[in-house]
Amino acid sequence: MKAVLAGALVLLAGCGGLKTYPEDAAPKNLTVRTAASGVRAELDIHSVDAQCRAPYVGTVKLDKPSVAVGIPADGWSYLKFDFASSSFLRGSHQMTKGTLLRTRAGHSYEADVSYKDDIYNVVLREKPARGAAREVPLLDLASCTK
Repeated sequence: MKAVLAGALVLLAGCGGLKTYPEDAAPKNLTVRTAASGVRAELDIHSVDAQCRAPYVGTVKLDKPSVAVGIPADGWSYLKFDFASSSFLRGSHQMTKGTLLRTRAGHSYEADVSYKDDIYNVVLREKPARGAAREVPLLDLASCTK
């Protein structure tokens, strides 16, 4: 019995370690505003190479109303917004919205992430150094090859 318990603890310890996205990955060019009460929200960031492979770089917890993140400019990234909730009556529920994003130097990005009445939403905008922000469509990773 002790061996089974010890094995279970080792497995649980190995599953709990999401890699934190590096604070100094790039100058802060993405602001994520989160309005999601009753759920856990996180942003998984992936770099995207010329072959459209998207290795995981790290996770940012969206546990504050606004979080600034540095995404490398002049390249592709894949942003995956994860929402999770758990309750005794409803059980566990998870929702993911992802998008391929090509960042550009001199531009900033804003993501409005929300959860209300079982509706999850992500709106992404790009803003040049001068001028108005424009909404950026959410693109799946397969769009990388197009």
